[in-house]
Amino acid sequence: MRTNKTFKKSIISATGKLAAGIAAAFALTGCLPPQMQSMGSAPLPAYHQPKSTPDGEKQITLSADAYGTFAASGFNVEQVNAGGGALSLEFHPAGTISPLFVNASVAGIAGTLQFGCNDLPCSDDGYNVWLASKDGDKDYTFWNLQERIVSGVEFNIGSHLFLGTAGGFQFYQGGGDYESKREFLEKRNLVENMDERFGWRPTASLWVGPRLGENAGSLAIEYGINFAKKVKEWNSTLGISYFHPSGFHGTVYTNTNTSFAVSLGKSFSL
Repeated sequence: MRTNKTFKKSIISATGKLAAGIAAAFALTGCLPPQMQSMGSAPLPAYHQPKSTPDGEKQITLSADAYGTFAASGFNVEQVNAGGGALSLEFHPAGTISPLFVNASVAGIAGTLQFGCNDLPCSDDGYNVWLASKDGDKDYTFWNLQERIVSGVEFNIGSHLFLGTAGGFQFYQGGGDYESKREFLEKRNLVENMDERFGWRPTASLWVGPRLGENAGSLAIEYGINFAKKVKEWNSTLGISYFHPSGFHGTVYTNTNTSFAVSLGKSFSL
């Protein structure tokens, strides 16, 4: 009986010490610094175009897209004003393996942004003191190149619905004042950078949509993820696209770094 009481007292004492230690740590360090990431680590903005040829036929498609955003917000950034373009080449083989495909894409984007804090909304840490300063209120330039190669499969479900998925790798490189400033802030322990100016990530996407008719084209809803070591650092995108039989297409999308963006493009059969 006395042993049980002693054990309970030990547990209560250890719990109290742990709580006191955590409280002391927060008292000494304040809020954790917000995280920053490269704008290029977001999924590349080239969305999958449903196969237009019948099952069993080979298809090679080249797509060119222009995209942009105005006064958007993202992961600890805001007032993102940027534009760019993307090229995408896709190959579907003939025969019974025609649902399989390989896609290679490259994109470039450039623009300006401001630093923000929507991840950890602290009010008294050093980062927000800097954010309220003249330097923290400035516009910073950035640019990024992105390359992606994926393979996947797409199936027709009946005559009016398609479903597909793909996976592969995305690479990115970047520069500009934004990259220099987030490195500067990390050295002063005001932010924690999740990545560097360049890197790579595994990527995967899933899409589904209806075929609206031979002369009406198709719609697609696509969700994509660029993976990282921590779930919190995954970058995601969601887009709604319309593809016209003439090859013209458009997408409205959102991703981790851009609350709202639009792309317009044209596809060519080779």
